[in-house]
Amino acid sequence: MIMLGRRPIARKHKGEQMAHIGLISCVGKKHPNAIEAKNLYDSALFAKSREFVERHCDSWYILSAKYGLVEPTDIIGPYEETLNTKSRRERIEWAERVWAMLRHRLRPDDHITILAGELYRESLVSRIAEYGCHVDVPMQGLGIGRQLQWLSRDLEQPNRDRDVARLYQALRRLESIMGGKRLMSECTGQQGWPKSGVYFFFEPGELRMNTMEPRVVRVGTHGVSSGSKATLWNRLRTHRGTGDAVGNHRSSIFRLHVGKAIAARNPDMMVTSWGVGQTADARLRKAEESLERMVSVYIGTMNVLWLAIEDEASPSSDRAYIERNLIGMLASKTGPVDSPSPEWLGLYSPNERIRLSGLWNLDFLDYTYSPDCLDILDEYVLITTGKRPRPIGPIAPHDWYTNERRRVPRNQLSLFEA
Repeated sequence: MIMLGRRPIARKHKGEQMAHIGLISCVGKKHPNAIEAKNLYDSALFAKSREFVERHCDSWYILSAKYGLVEPTDIIGPYEETLNTKSRRERIEWAERVWAMLRHRLRPDDHITILAGELYRESLVSRIAEYGCHVDVPMQGLGIGRQLQWLSRDLEQPNRDRDVARLYQALRRLESIMGGKRLMSECTGQQGWPKSGVYFFFEPGELRMNTMEPRVVRVGTHGVSSGSKATLWNRLRTHRGTGDAVGNHRSSIFRLHVGKAIAARNPDMMVTSWGVGQTADARLRKAEESLERMVSVYIGTMNVLWLAIEDEASPSSDRAYIERNLIGMLASKTGPVDSPSPEWLGLYSPNERIRLSGLWNLDFLDYTYSPDCLDILDEYVLITTGKRPRPIGPIAPHDWYTNERRRVPRNQLSLFEA
């Protein structure tokens, strides 16, 4: 399996069945004397790449334009050689030499992460994949500045895997006590929904990478604008569609994006008016009806889990706090912890942010989450399941929204917020 683009990174594997191996390329600036290869290359990009593979991989190697595959502890001297000046034939010959050195260090099903430019990996990726290994190129297409940002962002949050695991642990507790998730197609307004809350959608066939439990594909809430009267059930019903399975994608951004992905996968379903305008006359609605029904059927196969958070509608509400923190945790600037399956409908979405995040969300994908949100999540699991009384007021940090609005970007990572 080849995984290209800013896709999820498999974390360091502790078992015997699979090894996670990192490959990083050499750089032009070097130490003036012969030294261990891991210390020879003198650049911020190499330093951060090295830190990344040392943190996430079981072993790692350097792709050297002169020496081929180099062990980090090999003693080598400075050299002036790069693949940038080599011909296509010379690069193929170099890749064959590297592969001959690398394949004896691999086993099928090993996971290979490559932090190297196109010229260094162009003839290697197919060889590694054909051998039966899983390959990802997480920074494909990013310039040097964005690569540094990507690496910095990942290295800032070494505990993200732990936090995501804790999120799913809380959702398992919630599901167990509540008697399971609800199938969207079977949901009605008579099922005792709380007035307000946060919901989690799970999609058939979408599983977490390591535990193989269902993964969250959308986190949402409703009516966080001051004075909003929207309810949890009204929002879910709008997403699912009406009783006749038609629905209205102009009232649900979720339906809008699912419909676009369905039409991209099945061009015969394309409707030129889809997503155009805030309203539509009867003629347009009739033309869109078939796609609306397909969206309703698709969302109807999903399961939903919910938290009861019956607070006042406000941008600073506990619901807003939990929603954006959990979306930021699941997606992150560096990509999701759990990769979508190759069959996930979202991979057909015209919106790159959906494809790369693995979520049917657009807002808060780059949000810098606070691990403290998990304490608030745990409290609301207890509240939802009746083990704690409903709080009188908000329980999220009282100044979280004020601090967020006043936040001044501290470094170039703020470029990702654009």
